[in-house]
Amino acid sequence: MVRSKNGIKLEDVEFFVAVGRRLRFAEAARQLGVPASTLSRRIAALENALGQRLFQRTSRSVGLTLEGTRLLARSARLIEELRGALDDSMDSDDEPAGKLRVTAPLQTGAERVAPALFAFAARYPRVELELRLTNALVDLVEEGFDLAFRLGPISDGDLVARRLWSAPYAIAAAPRVVQGALAGKTSLARARVAEQPFVLTRALGTVKLLRGDGSLDEFEPRARLIVNDPRLAIAAAIEGLGLVCAPRDTLEKQGKRLIELTVRQRRVLPREIHAVYPSRRLLPARVRMALEWVQRHPADSA
Repeated sequence: MVRSKNGIKLEDVEFFVAVGRRLRFAEAARQLGVPASTLSRRIAALENALGQRLFQRTSRSVGLTLEGTRLLARSARLIEELRGALDDSMDSDDEPAGKLRVTAPLQTGAERVAPALFAFAARYPRVELELRLTNALVDLVEEGFDLAFRLGPISDGDLVARRLWSAPYAIAAAPRVVQGALAGKTSLARARVAEQPFVLTRALGTVKLLRGDGSLDEFEPRARLIVNDPRLAIAAAIEGLGLVCAPRDTLEKQGKRLIELTVRQRRVLPREIHAVYPSRRLLPARVRMALEWVQRHPADSA
């Protein structure tokens, strides 16, 4: 364990950075894999060694002091760079090694990214994989992620984006909705589709359609139900709570529980899936190889 001349343990600084980024001891403890009581004790030891309070703690909240804010600003990047340097020293094209932190959207991550990464981790046992599925836009640098998979377009200039595949989307409804509200019709005019209630995820602002000439046509759907997980949106649509716009391959897995609808003279705009990563340095071998693995194994990740 590395110690400074004043007895400060480098690991304690890592613990401080984890708490400082999240401002929740329990969440940081889960991420670090240590008991919350141990984490609290180590932070207290760091504060004693520095002779400064780093956190303001009450029964309901945790906040950084001025000294804590300054230390976090200077130490977080240094800890990240040191961790990367140590991982890179073990990492090679022949045998990638080290921690690989990846984030991906809930549905795309579960159905396409996770199976491929699990196969990659099985192939290279020295890689320690951490996969977080969330539809929230994660700050890769701030939270220390190596790689993210996101639906395009990608507008962040601090990230490198690599297009991986195009995901066809479609609109579907439960049989009871088709037979009832749609009078048995599955080919509908654009205006008829737009007036129907939809089950939405918070990430979906508009339904985007392509006309025959390639121009974009979009409308804001009428929300009957809003959920934060696209898998729940599909489950709600199966119950007849509204139309849903989702990846076609996901809809096809539902069998007869959902019926695909077509919009006359239009088709739903496909979504582009990108891999993104911070642009500040070259990719370690484990990150580059994991990205290439997911890109090369579409059948494994479908």
